[in-house]
Amino acid sequence: MTTQNPAYSRTARLIGEENVEALRRKKVAVFGLGGVGGSAFQALVRSGVGTLLVVDADTFEESNLNRQALSGRANLGKRKVDAAVSFAQDIDPSTKVLPYPLFYLPETAKEIPLDQVDYVLDCIDTISAKEVLILECKKRGIPILSSMGVGNRLDPSKLRIGDLYETSGDPVARILRANLRKKGVTSLKVCFSTEPARKVPLSEAGHGRHSPASSPFVPPAAGLLMASACVQDLIQEDPR
Repeated sequence: MTTQNPAYSRTARLIGEENVEALRRKKVAVFGLGGVGGSAFQALVRSGVGTLLVVDADTFEESNLNRQALSGRANLGKRKVDAAVSFAQDIDPSTKVLPYPLFYLPETAKEIPLDQVDYVLDCIDTISAKEVLILECKKRGIPILSSMGVGNRLDPSKLRIGDLYETSGDPVARILRANLRKKGVTSLKVCFSTEPARKVPLSEAGHGRHSPASSPFVPPAAGLLMASACVQDLIQEDPR
């Protein structure tokens, strides 16, 4: 049997038609549509995930052009969630994308229907927001995969999927690990790099933060790796 949608025919040859159909029934939330999240989102759309929630309050600016998959000069100034909707419609109009143009914070968390999703990809930059999202998913028993630091790095081959408590040398993971340990979280699936972060000149990012340097290689590769892990986890629930 061949897949009814030719867009997924080669995927079906790899994972089986029944798993392609299973992915159409899944709902995945992607938090953050930057260098990591934009690539993860694109890969999930191309994989045939049927429904995607996208959460990001940002708009595109020129500094995004070197790495963010959804960016382009035509999208400068445009909301990232709107670009995500347009991208999915261009690939498969039957894919549902639910946009949430907001920053994920304790006061906005209730606006996201987490209980309706099968899987969460945490591609948020802010550690405090990551912590809130992780705790919410753990409380509800929702599988979550979180990205750690990918800035100031050049080598995508150093990316790994593992447990937060097995990482080392990552400042984001170190802070998150200490905070979550106090909250009783004993395990967390994460995407991390074993490449030491390079020392680079500080650059003001706004919101009182400094932006890391970013390559066209590592953030997008992290997003693809996360999407791959997500899809493999989802189809394990629907084995051939």
